[in-house]
Amino acid sequence: MTSSRLQRISGPLLRSSDFGAFHETLLLTAVATVLFIRTQLWLTNYPQIGGHGLHIAHLLWGGLFMLVAIGLCLTFLGRPLQHRAAIVGGVGFGFFIDELGKFITSDNNYFYKPAAALIYLIFVGLFLLARWIQNRGLLTPRESLANAIELIGEATRHRFDERSRARAEELLERADPNDPLVGPVRQLLAQVETIPAPPPTWAERRMTAVRAAAQRFTAQPWFPRLLTSVFAIWALLSFLAAAELALALVLDLGGAHPGFVKDGFDNLRFVNVADITASFVAGLLVARGIVLVRRGDMPEAVRWFERALLVSILIGRVFSFYESQFGAVLGLAVDLVLLFSVRRVGERAAAQPAKPSPAVSPGPLPAPAVAG
Repeated sequence: MTSSRLQRISGPLLRSSDFGAFHETLLLTAVATVLFIRTQLWLTNYPQIGGHGLHIAHLLWGGLFMLVAIGLCLTFLGRPLQHRAAIVGGVGFGFFIDELGKFITSDNNYFYKPAAALIYLIFVGLFLLARWIQNRGLLTPRESLANAIELIGEATRHRFDERSRARAEELLERADPNDPLVGPVRQLLAQVETIPAPPPTWAERRMTAVRAAAQRFTAQPWFPRLLTSVFAIWALLSFLAAAELALALVLDLGGAHPGFVKDGFDNLRFVNVADITASFVAGLLVARGIVLVRRGDMPEAVRWFERALLVSILIGRVFSFYESQFGAVLGLAVDLVLLFSVRRVGERAAAQPAKPSPAVSPGPLPAPAVAG
């Protein structure tokens, strides 16, 4: 079905100004659900829900939660409701995708080893798709107008405060002033009464406190040096792992101790080589960043550190999840913390004015001529 045909059926497809937050909420909730399920099953030794020949699979719970999310969106109005639907839908998708191993194997093997890596790849793909949609540009004038109208509609639910008014005004500024709807909407906005902004919830206060603490920590003058040292250790470990593999391939280590198997090509798997290769490439990128730090070019060094982390997250961790299953979550968490820290340092470096290049001394000025 072509885009023009789709528009004739449903009208222009307009994006919500909050769609980025909704996407992130759904994905984070789904990831948290998968981790919660796997942790709970591990702690309880994988019990079976049901009995007498019956088994209530996670897939059924996932379908139920996703159906509830769809029902909420189809039945009720309001952006807060969409946020709740994103949470419920994320829980449902987490239950659904956790059963992936059972439905891609002929023997319904929940513990199918590649399942963890496949689940990780699906989440990475969804995240990249969401980012691509978000990076397609700002809202169009028509989208801005539609979002302003929808935001003003929150007044009927007694949820229109000063923050909502300011946001609606900003959206109207982006709308086409020649649109015949803009004038009436501005008049309606001026007539709508606002309510006091609700106090932040406990969760919002905690998140604000955590963000403030992280910003204070990363703003310390010694933090860039600490971060560079951490990356240097990370690169060294990557090189040592690659060197260990290379030595094992070249040297005959088969007689080290009874039962030892030589790490030759016949005993290595593609996963091992790919994992170490990704770590080695990330280590090279980090080494380049460290060289730039020593030269005083912190903004460019940050870009190389980010590239190293993206290689680790998008490539290396895929094989880590295959090899270590969900035990690779800890390494992924470290990568994400480092990525956040690097970007904070990059923001600080970009905000600082560029150092002026040292002026070249022109030498002593010639003595003025004296009229004889």
